[in-house]
Amino acid sequence: MFSMPTSFADFSIKCLKTLPYVAVINGVIFGTIGLYFSYSASAFSERSVVQEVQVVSVESRRSDNGTVYRPILKAHQNDGTSITYSGSAWVSPKPHKDGDIVDGRVDWTTGEIRSVGMMKFHTSMGKTISAVGGICFFLGAFYLWRKRTRS
Repeated sequence: MFSMPTSFADFSIKCLKTLPYVAVINGVIFGTIGLYFSYSASAFSERSVVQEVQVVSVESRRSDNGTVYRPILKAHQNDGTSITYSGSAWVSPKPHKDGDIVDGRVDWTTGEIRSVGMMKFHTSMGKTISAVGGICFFLGAFYLWRKRTRS
């Protein structure tokens, strides 16, 4: 089975030897999550229409790192009907103020509304997470490749 380390130094060395593998796995996970965020924003842009939306209110709640906010948006159709939507994304700092009229995108088939500011936030977050994942993957894979070619 697994040989038990006999000292703290042995344990430390075994942990250090697994770091490149952890970096590669985390790189794949972060890259996938980042691509999902970016894809979600671009797919929504393709199926939605540009429209000014009203910020009905901004919900807030306490989290481990302070207060996070979620805007509740409202859009009006040409025939006078309107839809109200509160997304699932909680962000900090506060993205909008109550009563603001902001640029947004509306998918009338699903009833989903997003402000352009929130979409930019999701896209930049996806790019950042993907970049971190790519760096982790590259560094871990490069180290493993160099280790195997030197042996």
